[in-house]
Parts: sequence; structure tokens; C-alpha cells
Amino acid sequence: MSPGSRNQAAADRLQSPARTSGECAPHTDPLLRDYEVTGEKIIAWIRLSIGATLALALGGSTEIVNAATGLHFARFEQNAILAIIGFAASGFIGLALASPSRWRPSYAYAFVLTDVALVLLALAAAIQERALPGNAIPGLPILWAAPLLLAVGALRYDHRTQLLATALFGFGLILLAIGLQAQLIVGSDLARPWAGLFSLPSNVMRLVLLVFGGIATALAVWRSRQLLDLAVREAVREANLARFLPAEVAQRLAAGEHGLHAGRRQALAILFVDMRDATTIAETMAPERLSIFLSSFRRRVMRTAVAHGGVIDKFIGDGALLLFGIPEPGSHDAANALNAARQLVGLVERWNMKRNHIPPVRIGIGIHYGEAFCGVIGEEVRLEFTALGDAVNVAARLEQATKRYGVTILASEAAVDAAGERALWRELGREPLLGRIEPLGIYTLAAR
Repeated sequence: MSPGSRNQAAADRLQSPARTSGECAPHTDPLLRDYEVTGEKIIAWIRLSIGATLALALGGSTEIVNAATGLHFARFEQNAILAIIGFAASGFIGLALASPSRWRPSYAYAFVLTDVALVLLALAAAIQERALPGNAIPGLPILWAAPLLLAVGALRYDHRTQLLATALFGFGLILLAIGLQAQLIVGSDLARPWAGLFSLPSNVMRLVLLVFGGIATALAVWRSRQLLDLAVREAVREANLARFLPAEVAQRLAAGEHGLHAGRRQALAILFVDMRDATTIAETMAPERLSIFLSSFRRRVMRTAVAHGGVIDKFIGDGALLLFGIPEPGSHDAANALNAARQLVGLVERWNMKRNHIPPVRIGIGIHYGEAFCGVIGEEVRLEFTALGDAVNVAARLEQATKRYGVTILASEAAVDAAGERALWRELGREPLLGRIEPLGIYTLAAR
């Protein structure tokens, strides 16, 4: 297919919607997998830190008491050492499993069961050793590990494990107190007024606060997960829009400007550019060099569009369609399109001098200013922003006519007048272009 017929086919293709693809946005869960593994690794380090800190605190405090009073706490030390060993062991196991290749979501539930069982067993051993009733459970230091583990569990970003840990702690403490024959009523002894702090009302209050603390943490995790899921989906949606749409249009569509789907008619400047003899050049190049060559050409087109406020509607093989006046039309759209054409010609000339292309790269540019329908077409998975209408066809046919007239740039009379540059351009003729009845004023640059 010749470059001219290819451009005409491209211009005609703008009149039909884009086909949809089967692509879909990735789900949040796979994206969060690495973060969950990292969170579990942090939890493992916290378990090790708890064990190490308890060991230091235990050793330091017992030495102080022994030096001051001569008393020993051998039994207390034995129970504390068992808890320390348990936290250290679970911490090392967590570090060993917390890697993307070994980690499974079910492991989080196993660690929750392990943490709860470790605390409850330590509580039972300490109470039975001292022959205390279940009412004394809140007075044991190891119980403070329960709210700590619930807080640390929030790093998993999974409210289900949080709710499971909360339920296990709540029911476990109740069953443990019953199994240890908790006294429902503790008398008020003036000689021991602190005993009332371990009565049924006080312990129920402690249990309720612990359970609600776990529930509140689970709700916070659930809400954070929902917000993160929404943020990831929005980011994926914006990324997909940026893949298919010009940046200026993608930003507005992502911000909720749904009027772009409906489209509108507006005045804008259209620039078609196409590389001459591209087939001949491609035949002399290896595929790798051809890819670099076309990328270099497109990079110069993109640089020109950005410099003059244009939007690249699409690249079509070795050609491109640029729009000026998107997303909002302005009074300098036509002038920007003409300036972009001149700059692009200069960039290609310097490129030829730098690369010493044989044959040299030559381009043809057609520019028209008129009214077209602009909007986003297609489905969510494959959107396309485009301009439709006779103005687009005129720009494409002006680009084709550059070969017949033997010039690099052709602009319509409407584009020259809208830019206010009559003095810089000369008329080549007035003729109806292919498919049109009404004659069109055709202009090229008056001098270089």
C-alpha cells in the first residue's frame, strides 16, 4: 500500500469506533501479595524483639530484686523463659516462611493460632503454679501480650485474621477462667482493697475492652484495605487510560469528566505528517535498526507536539495525526499547528545531517483548520480519543497532495487565515480535493 493510500485509509478509519480487547484491570490481591509477605516478616521480627526484650527485662528486674531483698523468683523465671522461647521460635519460623516463594495465605491463620495458644498456655501455667483462681488472670504480665499481638496483626492488612485472633483471645480467656474455677464474687477485704480489682465486674470490663480493641483494629484494617483497593483500581484505570489516550484527555477522564464520552463539535487545527519512501528505507534496514529508526522519528514528532501544545491523536505506521485545540480550543491553535509543521521540518533536516541518511528522510505535512467531532470512543478496556469529520479528511488529502505539488508543507486557506499568516504563505491554487465538490485554497510557505 502506498503512503498516500495508507494515510487515506487511516483517515477513513477515524470514522469508525475502535475494537475492544479482552484486557481487564488486575485485581488488588495479587498486587498486595508482596506487601503481605513483607508485613509477615515485620511481625516475625517483632516476635523476636518481644522475646529479646522480655529476656532483658526479666534478667534485669530479678537481679535488682535479688540484690535489694535477697528474694528469688525461680518459678516466675521459668514461666517467663517458656514464653520467651515460644516467641523466639515463632519469630524464627515466621522469618523462614516470609518469602514470596514459600509464603501461603493460610500460614497467617496458623501464626494467629500459635500466638493465642502461646499466651493462653503461659497464663494457665502461671496461674496453676501459684494455685490462684481464674480471677487472677488479668494480673499476670503475659496477658499484656494479647493487645500487643492484636495491634501487630494489623500489619497483615487482613481483617479476617484480626477477627479470628480477637475471638480466640476472648473465648480462650473465658474458658481458661472457667477451667481454673474463677470466683464469680470476690469479697471486699479492707486489709486487701486491691482484691476488688479482680472481681467479676472488673474482669468483664477488661475483657470487653480487649475484645472491642480487637474489633476496632479489624475494622481499621478492613477500611484501610478498602481504601487501598480503591486507590489501586483508580491507579490502574488511570494507567490504562494513559496507555490509550492523550495525557491531557486521560487526566480529565480519570477526574470524572464523562462529557468526553458524549463528544462535541469544535474548531481545531489538524496536522497530518507522513514519511516519504518509508517502504524503500525499511527494505534496506534490519528489523532492529528499523525499530530504532521509527522510534527516532516518532520522538521528534512528540517533541514538536509538546512544544506547540498539540496532542498526538495516534501514530499510523510512519505517520501521525496531531490535533491542536484539545481538550479546549484556543485562539492560537492554527498558528501552533503551522509553527509545529515548520519546526518538524527543521528537526528532520538536522536529523538527516546528523545521521547522514541515504536516502535522506523526507516528510509531507498537511494542515487544515475546521470543525470536527471530538470525543472518546470504545469500551473501558480499549478507549480511543479521536477527531471525526470532513476537516480530518481534508488534512489527510492535503498531506497526499504535497507529492503532487512537490512541496513539504501544504496548508488550507482556513488554517492560514485562522493563524493570521497570509504574508508568510503563497497560494498554489484552488481546487476540490478528492471526494469534495467545493474548491479549497491550497497554500505553501512563501520562503524558507
